[in-house]
Amino acid sequence: MENMDEVIHNIETILCSERPRLLCLCTRLAGDAHIAEDLVQETLLEAWKHLEGLREPEKISAWLSGIARNVYLRWARKQGRQQEQSLQLQTEADESLNVLEETLADDFDMEVELERKELAELLDRAMDLLPPETRASLLERYVRESSLSEVASLMGVNVHTASMRLKRGTLALRRVLTDEFKLETETYAPNENAEWTQLALWCHHCGQQRMLGKLDPVQGDLYLKCLTCCPRPNDYVSWNTGIKFLEGLKTFKPALSRLDKWASNYYRTALREGSVTCIDCDHPVPLNFGIPTETSSWVRQRNAIVIDLLCNHCGSRCHTCIDTLAFNLPEVQDFRRRYPRIRLLPPRQIEAEGVPALVATCESITSAARIEVVATRERFDVLNIYGG
Repeated sequence: MENMDEVIHNIETILCSERPRLLCLCTRLAGDAHIAEDLVQETLLEAWKHLEGLREPEKISAWLSGIARNVYLRWARKQGRQQEQSLQLQTEADESLNVLEETLADDFDMEVELERKELAELLDRAMDLLPPETRASLLERYVRESSLSEVASLMGVNVHTASMRLKRGTLALRRVLTDEFKLETETYAPNENAEWTQLALWCHHCGQQRMLGKLDPVQGDLYLKCLTCCPRPNDYVSWNTGIKFLEGLKTFKPALSRLDKWASNYYRTALREGSVTCIDCDHPVPLNFGIPTETSSWVRQRNAIVIDLLCNHCGSRCHTCIDTLAFNLPEVQDFRRRYPRIRLLPPRQIEAEGVPALVATCESITSAARIEVVATRERFDVLNIYGG
């Protein structure tokens, strides 16, 4: 689109042309074609009502996709789904991409522990960079699972030629992944020597640096460092040592995912029950708030409420800023997928719905987008979510 006037003039045509794509997206998210129809209808209505929110007319497709995701998430919340179900956005297309993942994984020596969904998304982005004919043949063979003879017929060539083109297409996809998405594919590569590795993940506190990671699968250690937030030696965004459920994991993606899920459950249990079981000795650990002496510099600078769980029996300690629990909400995770470079602002304390509350705000570094989570100050129960 050249300008906003052109979008407004052709809005009906544009929305009609985008409808099939949005229907596919909503069907993938909801897993039900009938529900998807309603979600698309609501998406188009919201787009029509809030057209002034489109700041970059040339990116209207991405804008509409963002609206559709938010419409889906609102619907999912109304259904009373558990967080795990809300996060389960894996689609039939993603599942069928497993065949292609396995073909490529053999060549890349990727670990079986990697997360299928995120790799499928990475493959999807890489496929978009291939020539249309190459992309079509790979999708036909590995996603739609057509036979080699069917692919050959579609391409108008014999079976031998089709086989050779598929092989070249797979090699082309490998080149795209290793050239265009080098950092992201390295995130899936085994880290055998427990050395610092630059990750594709941007620091979510400042959004200025990509994270450095160190993973030791033997000891169960995982360190994350941002050179902007934690410039001093032995100063980390996150450090985790001797964690049993990290033992044996040689790649960052599954290790980070497992750690995030554990942390959300562990700290929320402490907030809900007033205590939690020590991860090292199984003794009860009382809920406390306060900044430990040994903590990251970014924690001290944020002026946030810190959950401090110190085991009086074995001395094991876990702590985190309470507002970082917002990162595990499906709406915030969706926001982070769409805006990889974000920063977490210092929390604000307010009163909402008659109770003391906190506002956790994430804002994009590359756009004006932001999402705000309003939650109770006592247990961080979500009251409202704005933006996204």
